Amino acid sequence: MRTFYIADFKVEPEKNKVSLPKAEFRLEPRVMSILCYLVEHQGEVLSKEQILAALWPNQSLEPELVTKAVFEIRKVLNDNPKTPRLIETIPRKGYVFIGKINLQKPKLSTANISLISIFVCIVAAFFYTNNTQRNGIDLSNIPTKKIIRHSVDGEISSISVNNNNQLLFTQKENSSSSLYLHNNTTLKNTKLETSLTEIRDIFSTNESDYILNCNDACSIFKRDKDNDNDNDTPILKINERIIKLNVSPNEKWLALQITKHNRHNIALVSIEEKDAKIFYLPHDGSEQHPVFANDNSLYYISQTSDRKTHLANFNLDTRQTTTKPLPIDRVSGLSFYTDSKYVITGRYNGQYALWLLTIDPLSLSVIANIDPQQKVTGIAVDHKTKTIHYAIQNRPITIQSKGALSTKIEHPSINLDGKYLSERKAFIFNSNRSGSYELWLESHDQQSKLTEINASYIHTIKVDNSQSLIALSYTKDKAKHIAVYSLLNNTIIFDVTTENDSYLLNFDHTSTNLYISQRAAENYDLLSLNIKNQTVSKIALNAGIATMSDVNGIYYYSFSNQALQYQTNLGATNTLFDFENKALQIRASSIKLTKEGFFYLSKINKQQVISFYDFNSKITKPLFMIKPNQFVTDFGFINSLPYIIFDEDADVTSQIISLELVH
Repeated sequence: MRTFYIADFKVEPEKNKVSLPKAEFRLEPRVMSILCYLVEHQGEVLSKEQILAALWPNQSLEPELVTKAVFEIRKVLNDNPKTPRLIETIPRKGYVFIGKINLQKPKLSTANISLISIFVCIVAAFFYTNNTQRNGIDLSNIPTKKIIRHSVDGEISSISVNNNNQLLFTQKENSSSSLYLHNNTTLKNTKLETSLTEIRDIFSTNESDYILNCNDACSIFKRDKDNDNDNDTPILKINERIIKLNVSPNEKWLALQITKHNRHNIALVSIEEKDAKIFYLPHDGSEQHPVFANDNSLYYISQTSDRKTHLANFNLDTRQTTTKPLPIDRVSGLSFYTDSKYVITGRYNGQYALWLLTIDPLSLSVIANIDPQQKVTGIAVDHKTKTIHYAIQNRPITIQSKGALSTKIEHPSINLDGKYLSERKAFIFNSNRSGSYELWLESHDQQSKLTEINASYIHTIKVDNSQSLIALSYTKDKAKHIAVYSLLNNTIIFDVTTENDSYLLNFDHTSTNLYISQRAAENYDLLSLNIKNQTVSKIALNAGIATMSDVNGIYYYSFSNQALQYQTNLGATNTLFDFENKALQIRASSIKLTKEGFFYLSKINKQQVISFYDFNSKITKPLFMIKPNQFVTDFGFINSLPYIIFDEDADVTSQIISLELVH
C-alpha cells in the first residue's frame, strides 16, 4: 500500500496514520477518507454535501461531520484556517486543498501517487463502513425513505410518542427541564405548561403521559393528554434514584430502572394499588432499559456479573424470566418496534449504531450509524407509522485547568479524564476518538495515541510517583482489565483480567503494587495487587475510595467509620479526618491524597467547591469553585501553588431524528 507526503508529514492511508520523525497521529477512518478526497480533488472547491455523497452515498450523515474532520486534519497537519497552507475555506461553498503532494518514490508522478493513495483511502473507507465481521449476525443496511431533522439547542434527555402522531420530549434549559410537544405534521414545537422542573424521563400511553421528576426524591406524575394546562397528578413517590420508567399498555404496571449500590435494577410497581410495594426483578448484575412488549411481557437489558449482555423477558403472569445472549455491548437505549423486533443502540464489533434487533432468529440490522462522540439519549417508536425517532446529543468536552496550570485541550471524545505529568509537562487522558478507547498523550500541543488496546471503555487512570508508569482500568470483550503502561518503554508491561466489581485506586509508594477496591458481599475490601508476580493481599475490610502509602503505613477511606484513616505497618490505626455529616462527594474521582493533606470536592448551593485539608494544621482551606458541568479529574501542587484539572462539557446540542423504514 502506498504512502504520500504533505509537507513534512508522512500520510499512510491504509494505517490511518500521519507521522513526523518524532511524532505519530492517528486519524479515524472517516477523517482520513475526507483528507484523501480533498487531496484527490486538489484545487477544486468541494461542498460538505459533495464530500459526503461521494464517500458515503447510501448513508445519511450530517455536514457537521466534514466540519469536524477538517478541524482534525488542520490540527494534526498544523494548518491555520486564517492563513491556510493546505486547506482553504471558501465561505458558503466548501473547502479546497491548496497544498502540495510530495512523492515517496521519485519515479512516480505526483498525480499517480496521489491517485493511488486516494484510491486506497476510498476503498478502505468503503470496507470500514460496509463490511463488518458477521459472526452469524445479519448486518445488512435498512434503507430509509424519509428523514426529518429538527435541531434543538440544549440537552434532550427523553422522548416519547403519543397516539396523535406527536412527539413529547424534554429539554434542559438553564439547569431546569422543560416539556415540549412536537407535531410531526407541522414540525412545530410547543412548550407545555408544567410546574415540574427536574424531569428525568417521560413515557406516553394511549390515554396519558407519565412524567418522572426527581429532586431529593423521585415522583411519578400522570398527565391528561386532553388538557395542555398544568394538570400533573402525582401517583407515586419513591425515595430511590430512578433513571427510567415504562408503562404497560393497559396502564396497570410501572417498570422502573432504579440505581442502588452502584448497580441498575428493574422494579415493578402496581399503578392500581395504593401504597403498592416495589417488586424488584431477579438480577445477577445490572439491568437497564425496561420496555413493555404487551400487557404481560417486560423486556430489558441484563448485564451479568461476568459482563455478558442479555435480552431478558419477564412474564408478569408466571413471574418467570428468560434470557437471550446478545452480541452487542454498551447498550444505551431499547424500544419495542413490532412483533419480535426491537430498536437498540449499542456497539457491535467496534461499530456504534442504531440497530434493528430481531429476536428469533437473532439478527442485527443497521438502521443508522452513530459517531463515537455522539450519545443517543432517547428512542421512541410510532407504532402506527412504524417511524423510529431517536435523540442524539453532541457534547464537546475539553480538558481545562485552574490555579498553577492554565491549559485547554480540545479533543473529540466522550470521556477524557485528564491527568497532569509535571515532570514531562504533559497530559495523559483517555479517548474513544477512533471508536474504541485508548490512552493518549498531549505534549507541546501535539497529541499522540499511546496504546492499541481497543477497549470498549477506560474506567480509571492513575500515575505513579515517578511519573513513569500509568495504571489503567478498562473493559474489553466484556472482561475487566487492569494494566500498567510504561512511559519509558512505551509499552504495556502488565495486563491482567480482574473482577468486574473491582476498582483501581492508586500505586503504592514503591510503584510495585496497585491498590484496588473489590466488592465482598455488600462491602468493598481494600486489596494490594503485586505488578511483578500478580499476587493479591488484603489490606483492610470495608475500605477504599482513596488510598496512598508511605514507608510507615497506608492511608485509606473507611466505609465503616466514614473517615480517612492511617494504618501503620505495625497495625495501629489513627483517624485523620471524619467525613460523617459533611456535604462531601465521597467517590474516587473527588478526593486525592498527598503527603501534606488531601484535596476533596464538596457541593454548596449546586456549586462545586474544591478544598484542601492540611494534616499538620488540621485546617481546611477552600481553593476553587467550579460550575456543575465541570468534572474534576486531577489535583496537585506546582511550587506549592495548587491546581485542578477538569473536563468541561459546553455548548451541548441535541437533535431528534425521525426514520421511516422501507420494508
